Amino acid sequence: MKAPQFFLGSVVMFWGWQVHTLWIATCVALILEYAPRAKSKFDFKISDFNKFVDISTVLLAGTIVIALTIDAQKAILILLKWLPLIFFPIIAAQKFSTKDKIDIQSFFLVARKKAKLHFYGTTKIDVSYIYSLFCILSAGTANTKGHNFYLCIVLFFVWALWQVRSKRSSLLLWGVCMIVVILGGYGTHKTIHRTSMKVTRWMMEYYADYYNTNPFKAYTSLGEIGDLKLYDKIILRVWFQDYIPGKTYLLNNATYNRFFRSSWYARHKFDSIEPGKDETFWQINPPQKNTKKMTIYFRPVKNKAVLSLPSGVVNISEMKAGGCEKNAMQSIRIEDTPALIKGVVSYDKLSYDTPPYDHDFLIPKKELPGIKKVVKELALENKPEEEILRIVKHYFLTEYTYSLDLKGKGKYKTPLQNFFNHTRSGHCEFFATATALILRQSKIPARYARGFVVHEYSRLENKLIVRQRDAHAWVKVFINGQWKNFDTTPPSFLQKDSQMITPSLVEDFLSFLGFRLSQLRHETGAKLMDEYGLWLTLPLGVILFFRLRKSNRIKRVRTSNNALEDKNLKNHCDSFYMIEDMLSKKGFSRYPYETYFSWFDRIGRLFDNKGIKDNLQAVLLLHNRFRFSKSGLKKDEKRNLESGVKAILKQLTTLS
Repeated sequence: MKAPQFFLGSVVMFWGWQVHTLWIATCVALILEYAPRAKSKFDFKISDFNKFVDISTVLLAGTIVIALTIDAQKAILILLKWLPLIFFPIIAAQKFSTKDKIDIQSFFLVARKKAKLHFYGTTKIDVSYIYSLFCILSAGTANTKGHNFYLCIVLFFVWALWQVRSKRSSLLLWGVCMIVVILGGYGTHKTIHRTSMKVTRWMMEYYADYYNTNPFKAYTSLGEIGDLKLYDKIILRVWFQDYIPGKTYLLNNATYNRFFRSSWYARHKFDSIEPGKDETFWQINPPQKNTKKMTIYFRPVKNKAVLSLPSGVVNISEMKAGGCEKNAMQSIRIEDTPALIKGVVSYDKLSYDTPPYDHDFLIPKKELPGIKKVVKELALENKPEEEILRIVKHYFLTEYTYSLDLKGKGKYKTPLQNFFNHTRSGHCEFFATATALILRQSKIPARYARGFVVHEYSRLENKLIVRQRDAHAWVKVFINGQWKNFDTTPPSFLQKDSQMITPSLVEDFLSFLGFRLSQLRHETGAKLMDEYGLWLTLPLGVILFFRLRKSNRIKRVRTSNNALEDKNLKNHCDSFYMIEDMLSKKGFSRYPYETYFSWFDRIGRLFDNKGIKDNLQAVLLLHNRFRFSKSGLKKDEKRNLESGVKAILKQLTTLS
């Protein structure tokens, strides 16, 4: 089925309008609409069509190579956006071909080989509507999802179906059916879109809760980290410049200073950080000398992330982000990020958190009696700060056990009271919360910190890997004018967490493979394309050159009066068939199994005028040559055909 006149050009212009490349679309549309009116066309062979398909394949491969250097989601949009240009050589070859169709075997390598062995004949197809579908698909990558876009799609839909509508049905019925389909399609389109948005939002929120701290979430409840510890997914890959085998490191992503109803809160606003000149360098705190280095890789959620970093961050380099913010607690979050984030972090021993104030000494009224009881039991009053820390750590190490199996609070009003008075067992959140409140009662400023503990070295990746189960909570205490990390959770928690869930070697390998591919695309690939992009795409051009160089010389055919000749062909055929109609009306019908020669021979004997039979045979010979012969008829022969048809019609008119 051929596309209607001007349909292809209109669809191309629609694509250009939507993706803001109207000047390119105009050029393409003019070329495609000029093709049917061209004075000469090309007699393409199957091997020639193969070359044009190869051109589009090379263009597609080149686009994919370039897309590998950017974000996956953006790469897909870019690939879809330029589909009309990628496949333009194919549609142009069809339009400028004398056949006006393409052999389907050109699109399949296996079919090409079988064709060479003469396994089967060829099938020709018109790719106009397929190309139009690519244009509409590409236009959809940039549309604003408004009514105008859908209205244009409807117009193209009706325009394409108009030429194949059934003549047996009334125009009114056809119009009603179209309206029903259009309204139903619009309703279905909106329903699917809303459902897709809801499902996507639910999934993103689900994974955000499990794998990342929400950048805009200012609280954390007891039990959240316990949920995280039930999964062994690798979420961070880090490397420390001063790495010591067997040493553990703490990466902090959020700090809280107010405890209320079993939840910790932080109400500090975030301030923007301006990037450096290359927009990948971020000066977090004043420059310092003799800093240490740490490299980190991780994936954001919804292009946002809260960074998990060591204490005392000075700056972060090689980190691509549209925006970076930090608050007074040194929590750092970023937005508009690629799918894989890399950061080279410089840090020192200093702390840049805001100095202590009233909230760092607050204890909820419900928890105060139990906290006072512990402080009195340990005799912490009037002791030096360092001594208090030593006693508290020893107390939790010897009197409590680590466990993820939490029991109900029973007769106690709060989970923390149950932890102190009944179970004496819990995970890091309980140890950190209890420690912070005990220190506050002992006049030592304390805050609740959460993040990850880094301890697992991967020989496969030659890096330290951080799993979701490595989520951890500890305390920040203000000692000697500096905030220091203070962890009272029994060290056995690392071993117990590892024993609870055994990592899957297959999943770890697939995670590593995915990381390396992302690293190739976002890091290595981007650098290669910036420095050697021309040389990477040059081989594709060389392959294309040699593929086309092998092509046979294409025969060019003059078609100066192509449209007029098509019209004349139709007129000559119609005039000949008028003879058949008139003979049928006179009672000389042709049998279904009869050829024209047999028919004319049979009925010729019935005419009184024997010249009619001879004239019929002569006109039939000219008609067959005109209709089926490659050479066609000369001008004088065409005139003879026209005059012969007129003469026969005149004779039959006077026949009684």
